[in-house]
Amino acid sequence: MEFPGSTATGISLLSAVRMPINLRLYYEIAIRAFRRASVYRAAYVAGILTNAFFAALRCFVYLAVYHAGTSVAGFSPNDAITYTWLTQALISIGAGWLAWDLMQTIRSGDVITDLSRPWSFYGYWLSRSLGERCFNLLLRGSVTYLIGFLFFAARLPHLTEALAFVVAIGLALLVSFAYGFIVNLTAFWLIDNTGVMLIANIVLTFFSGFLLPLAFFPPWLRQVALLLPFQAITSLPAEIWLGHLTGAAVWRAFAVQAGWALVLMLLAIRMLHFAMRKVVIQGG
Repeated sequence: MEFPGSTATGISLLSAVRMPINLRLYYEIAIRAFRRASVYRAAYVAGILTNAFFAALRCFVYLAVYHAGTSVAGFSPNDAITYTWLTQALISIGAGWLAWDLMQTIRSGDVITDLSRPWSFYGYWLSRSLGERCFNLLLRGSVTYLIGFLFFAARLPHLTEALAFVVAIGLALLVSFAYGFIVNLTAFWLIDNTGVMLIANIVLTFFSGFLLPLAFFPPWLRQVALLLPFQAITSLPAEIWLGHLTGAAVWRAFAVQAGWALVLMLLAIRMLHFAMRKVVIQGG
């Protein structure tokens, strides 16, 4: 089914790009997303157990590696263990996997309803994402890390490090969402963008430092990773938690995260503008 660019439709679609000044609306969307996420209790228990299993497995590998030495690329054994449990906890904010919800609405045609409503389409999905991921972080993320703290002595940060980490996580959420939004939007042009989503997830998990700390990369590969936005999602928050970044370095990390959040948001909105010039639903 093809929706021609009539005047009425064009106006409604263009209005969906803009961010109406109605913060209460987006707050309520986020709150409802938070509550909706709390319904799937069994899924969160399974997720916590899965995260804990893989975190423990990686910890045993690190302990074997560190058996021959006390430091690798500036990471002590406790740093490596802490990093492992923290990255597993950050899966809950999209550090290791992108959500496919937007792509599914595009493929089903339900996206037309959301685009025609008098709100910012980007703001709507951002609010949904923040609500769901905040719940994930508070439940799945915190319990996962608690297991690491109790059984593997994962590090707890000082108060200033914890406060800086909270800011870093907020910025990481914005970067992660914008990147996922861009990848999901490819469904407007592809009949099946599953391959694109899978490749995007692989790139994210590798270059964000989710699988390995960026400090473990060869120098040339680490430089490539530092030029990409993915470090802002996992590596920078983790280094703040570990206390590897202090003082001015923390502010530089915030600047990198905020810069990438802005760049990716503008790119996402631009892509949305091109997508809405001609909306086609496959099979509708």
